[in-house]
Amino acid sequence: MAKDFAYFKNKAKLAFNKRQYLRVLEILSYAHLLLENLSDKESLYIKMLSALSDMALDYEDEARALFEYYQVTHIKNNQEVAKVVLGMVENFDKNLYALNLAIWSLQEAEIDKNDGILYEDFETHSAKVGFKEAFEDLMFSSKIIFTNKSEFLFFVRNLVKFGFEDVAINYFENSGNLLFYDRDFMRLYRKILQGKKL
Repeated sequence: MAKDFAYFKNKAKLAFNKRQYLRVLEILSYAHLLLENLSDKESLYIKMLSALSDMALDYEDEARALFEYYQVTHIKNNQEVAKVVLGMVENFDKNLYALNLAIWSLQEAEIDKNDGILYEDFETHSAKVGFKEAFEDLMFSSKIIFTNKSEFLFFVRNLVKFGFEDVAINYFENSGNLLFYDRDFMRLYRKILQGKKL
């Protein structure tokens, strides 16, 4: 049984080193199905390498760095190191999102409030005169300052709803890379690009 596991482990590791992450997932799926009575250690390794391969499909550098960390540190206690790496992979999305929000908040805090209008003030104006007119009033004279994700998403949806698709795309493209790590932003951006009405 140990020989069978070693065979799959070596094939998966070789595929990972060749950057064939879908192949790694395929090999590990076979190992999981074909090998009975895996030890906790073997099962944990399969979970960890599967998670790293899945992560590598979107964040290759980070996944490879974690695998390298495992390779260097696992010799003394590979089960504990595998658990640490698996935990880091599982928390990666949450940590990345939290980091991007923190960076975004810092950037927002640096904006001079005299340089624009807070979204809540825009919303108050919009309630009086309507979204389209409120936006046209401010389009060339003021920046709209968003303090959270839902404000930005609601605003962009309204831009599309009222025929400002090109402006909505500009908002996304001028916001930098931070938004592209967020699934909600990416979903909305793709819909706008595909010309779908929300």
